[in-house]
Amino acid sequence: MAETGDGDVGAAAAAAAAPADVPPEAAVGAPAEAPVGDIAERLLQPPYSEETLQKILTFFQKRRKNPQGYTYSADGNLETKEGAKAGKKRKPEPAGTLYLKRFVPLDPTERGAIEESRMETLAGLEDEYESASQELREAWATYEQTGAMRAVLAANQKVAELDARRSAARSAVRSVSIEQNPVTRNILLNQPYEMRKLFQTGDPFLQELVRMSFHDFKLEQELGKYVADEDAPKEEADAAAEAAAIPPDQTSYRQKLADGRVARIFFDTDSEVNGFLSPMFPVEFQMESVNYACPVQAYEAERARELGKGELATSLLKTRSGRTVRLMTRKTEGHPRDARGLWFRIYTAVYQQHPELREKLLATGTDALVFADTREGPSGIGLGEKDSGALDPSRWKSENAVGLAQESVRTRLREESLAEAPVGAAKGGAITEEEQEKAKVGAIIHAARRRAGSA
Repeated sequence: MAETGDGDVGAAAAAAAAPADVPPEAAVGAPAEAPVGDIAERLLQPPYSEETLQKILTFFQKRRKNPQGYTYSADGNLETKEGAKAGKKRKPEPAGTLYLKRFVPLDPTERGAIEESRMETLAGLEDEYESASQELREAWATYEQTGAMRAVLAANQKVAELDARRSAARSAVRSVSIEQNPVTRNILLNQPYEMRKLFQTGDPFLQELVRMSFHDFKLEQELGKYVADEDAPKEEADAAAEAAAIPPDQTSYRQKLADGRVARIFFDTDSEVNGFLSPMFPVEFQMESVNYACPVQAYEAERARELGKGELATSLLKTRSGRTVRLMTRKTEGHPRDARGLWFRIYTAVYQQHPELREKLLATGTDALVFADTREGPSGIGLGEKDSGALDPSRWKSENAVGLAQESVRTRLREESLAEAPVGAAKGGAITEEEQEKAKVGAIIHAARRRAGSA
């Protein structure tokens, strides 16, 4: 266990509140044969009793006054020297050691148990929230007829409380992210074809919207657990062995990263399993009333518009090939201000409009999604699929915006917060397959005429 700084009682108390304990108490975790619910319940319980927490707090309070008498043992436990005391009027204390636990990684079974428990809790809260929302609508209808406000206030309070519990179930760890000026229809869902921007020019909020972001676990739950010190070597070895065990029939599309995560590394569309993750995967979808033939077409068209290259954006819509789009933009310099946010919007539209792809994405589980694009820019990792550095995140040259965006969409899908969006009449977009065929025939005829004229 890492040493806690001298004299900082507040920091010591915070560290003491983290999972750890003395040997007599049961270690966090459960035997492999235990039911999933039991595993999750034990992992989510604070492994320190109130009595033990108080002992640790008292130790650090005394150490503040007498660091020589209240010190650390060689293996990182809290040791009281014989005759130590923390003040002139205090009685000397007998020697003793307060044993702390060691932090070890969760194995995949334990991580899956926590996630399953969280999703079950969230599903129950979703049902309660919908029921409470219906009660609020009924109370509001009654208010409009009778003017009785008390039922409305009570129902509204219940909805607010359930919404807070839903947020806590999604995660107790939250942050905020800045969204670009949104289209009104993304906020006012009863106006699906409205294209007006929410904020006008000169808006005091600088045309930005702050959105709450949620993370799956508290850090101590996501990263590992605390176990009795003597059990730590075995726990670490077991977790490493299970995490490293990729079934032989999956090694063609799942690989182990240097940081211990299992990943799906993809680039082109040729993989039967991971091909749909590629931004060049052919799939028709609509984003902001524009039709696109593949995700990379939407990204490059939006990038061109943001860079002020309107003609390029228009030209990109005259093809349905992701490879052609990449060729047309290979010399285009500059990147979107928020590449990851743009990819998130694109893949939100794709997976909202294609349930079959949504199921494939959910089937990737908790695997890291890594776009092995050698091009400079934020979309990939700057390294190819066959490059050994692709397995070492510390050697990646870019942020992997494509993979991270799809992981974010996957999280939203698991929480059922990514509802299906209506697809309205398009106001332009990529050429249709029929138009593409006509263009090919026209090009062939034109080439034949040119050859005949030059003969």
